[in-house]
Amino acid sequence: MRLLFLSMLAQTLHETTVGVDLANRLKGDGVESHFVVDAYNEAQIRAAGHGWTIVGPELGHRVRDAVARVVRSFAPDAIVLSDYLAHWVTHRVNYETDPWYVQDLGVPVIPMDLYDLGSTAPQVDLLGRPAVIDENYRSMPVRLLPVPVNRPQDPSGPQAVPYRANPVLRPPTTARRDEVRRSLGARHGERLLLFPTLPWQYTMQTRAAPLARETARRLPRLLGHYLRRLPRSTRFVMLGPYFEGLGLPADRVHIEPVTTVRRYHDVLGAVDAVASAFLTSYALERAILVDVPGLLTVNSHRVDGPAGTARLAGALGGLTPGVRTWLDGFPGVVDTFYGWPLRWTEFLQGVLRDNPFTDTVVRTEVFDERSVVSGLEAVLYDPAERDRLAAVRAGYRDALDKLPDPAGAFRAAADQLGIQA
Repeated sequence: MRLLFLSMLAQTLHETTVGVDLANRLKGDGVESHFVVDAYNEAQIRAAGHGWTIVGPELGHRVRDAVARVVRSFAPDAIVLSDYLAHWVTHRVNYETDPWYVQDLGVPVIPMDLYDLGSTAPQVDLLGRPAVIDENYRSMPVRLLPVPVNRPQDPSGPQAVPYRANPVLRPPTTARRDEVRRSLGARHGERLLLFPTLPWQYTMQTRAAPLARETARRLPRLLGHYLRRLPRSTRFVMLGPYFEGLGLPADRVHIEPVTTVRRYHDVLGAVDAVASAFLTSYALERAILVDVPGLLTVNSHRVDGPAGTARLAGALGGLTPGVRTWLDGFPGVVDTFYGWPLRWTEFLQGVLRDNPFTDTVVRTEVFDERSVVSGLEAVLYDPAERDRLAAVRAGYRDALDKLPDPAGAFRAAADQLGIQA
């Protein structure tokens, strides 16, 4: 059997990694996979031993012809979208073409759906501009739902097939963890906090709509203020671009702007905690599997000038001087966000609803300085809180282990489409 994976999203490893995980699991069953990817993910595909074709935004609508050529030469039995939302975003934004030409290629299409789209609102924003996700998936016979971050229970409809993502990703051995920590510059007694970033977040500092652009530029200043309040025994690990506004002490920060998937997993398993300001963070999701605590920071409050600041202060029980100064200096309305610097508020609130993933991390409001700082200190240093979260993660992993593995889920999906897996 042959599968063609489409994962053209640029400047991120996440979606392609999920597709590679599935392809790797199917390889043992004699399934041959080929990937169409952006150059950013070429090394990942090469390391996994699959075939690949590189495409880029310079193709524009001609990407349709490029994919059609691969279909003719590779002759796949099915096309896998890794994932549906990324496929839609990439074609709408980068290639400026209709994504659904893939359904006219004469090959069954199986979307991977990282957010169980049938269970949430379709409103998102692209580079800070509002958009509604195409609901083409509703007419597709089957969708694969990797968990996490999807719910392990009650998927939205019989065509949605949840499965345990990355079944081979486990906590590292003590020796391996110690080796990686040394490579990160950690000394005895120090705690390592991973703060992941992505190139597209950096790009939004210049390319996004005005208010989203300002949020991308300015929020690192506030987050850096919080991080600098942590004990001096805290070292910071940055995987992805470094935002100068963070202002982290140079002698306690380790930066890797570009990394491989293997290195990413190694670092993730070696740190003491993960902190992120965007829910779609691969690090937060996979931290559960390598048994590392996480903290998620969101903004549920729209702040429109002095009146909005007053409402925010009332909701949070007061604001610190640092937060007030940041808000006073913001040139416009501060909108809600769950995927900084993108809003994605209604969409990601739906993803979190009744989702046991939310219990595995400490969730804070970004303008509640006391809560964010105390939460970070707890996930790094408080034995009772770390033990509590470890117990929740263990329960979550038990639920994951009851789900099909990637290969089993794919076979179920292929059966629904009448494909011989």
